[in-house]
Amino acid sequence: MLQPVPRDASKDPRRKRVLFTLVFMGAGGIERSVCNILAGLDSERFATRLFFHHRPPPDREDRLPRNTEVVWATDSYDYHRQSLPVYLWHLLRHAREADVIVAGQEGRAALLACLAGRLLNKPVVGMIHFDWGAFHREQPRRQLWGLRLLYPRMNRIVACGHDTARSFQSLVPVPEERLQVIPNFVDGDVVRAAGEGPLPDWAPAVFDKPVVIAVGRLEPQKGFDVLIRAHALARKRGVDQHLLILGVGSLEADLKALARSLGVESTVFMPGFAANPHALMRKAAVFALSSRFEGLPMVLLEALALGCPVVSTDCPSGPAEVLEHGRHGVLVPLEDPQALSEALGRVVTDEVHRKDLSRRARARAEELSATRALGAWEALLASL
Repeated sequence: MLQPVPRDASKDPRRKRVLFTLVFMGAGGIERSVCNILAGLDSERFATRLFFHHRPPPDREDRLPRNTEVVWATDSYDYHRQSLPVYLWHLLRHAREADVIVAGQEGRAALLACLAGRLLNKPVVGMIHFDWGAFHREQPRRQLWGLRLLYPRMNRIVACGHDTARSFQSLVPVPEERLQVIPNFVDGDVVRAAGEGPLPDWAPAVFDKPVVIAVGRLEPQKGFDVLIRAHALARKRGVDQHLLILGVGSLEADLKALARSLGVESTVFMPGFAANPHALMRKAAVFALSSRFEGLPMVLLEALALGCPVVSTDCPSGPAEVLEHGRHGVLVPLEDPQALSEALGRVVTDEVHRKDLSRRARARAEELSATRALGAWEALLASL
């Protein structure tokens, strides 16, 4: 079981002490992005600590960076608004020992990081992961108010992509010199090693046909309803494929009902959370990203690293930036099941096209290496 590292582990006057904060250790791209940064920072220059409001679940402990002290406020996985003072009190204990505080995600993590920075007179860096131009329309109005209240008071803001930065700046008045773009990245070697891992027991029945795979939270943002409709259209045209959607969320019952209503429930597989999605992605014929909006999606970078052919919606923000407007994968319009179906069907049935997209994916993954992004993070943290 995961145990907090002794609290004096990061006391080294030669290294800058950096405290990253997250609400919990989820299975999404935000958590993977933060852990990738922590795993890559030069341990001779930076002493890092990762603070969670809630204890990391046991089945996700292996995703935590090994060179980082991990601490948390409560063993409970449940959130109660009245517990905010408890989270803040524990955060202040750890922030006193830090030189820089990094809010690893928007929302509650950013709120408490800002409060801790103000109370302790510590510099705060905020990370932006979403295209807020689209995302704020799905959120309570207080989320946008929170952005406009908190982020102009931070010392630096890091957006995960150029499109994300432009969208954020259109909503939140922050000085140009405080906003910096440092793209998300993945360690390709780690992703490919995970891709060589064993498949779960249920996988052989899925992979007896070519598989279209998608990974993400079962929420409206991810557009899995459009993907299921696209799959049904492909099956209707005679494309003999299976659709595998990995993830959990509030729309699970609705999506399964949609598959039943379209007569494709026997070819749509939704097994929930997968501890190692990369092994499944590596074996798939094509990776589908059907999102209505993103930031700079980690799962897309992971698909490229695995050489998985990519078909993505041209949503704000991220896919067009990552795929260079279609040079390294196929982009289709939003909310268009027919276009998505045709693009996926061609990859499944055209081996030459599929191999070309795989080659392009690997080439793009090499271009999006971690070295430049980590150098930018180290320079930023050292400057504060």
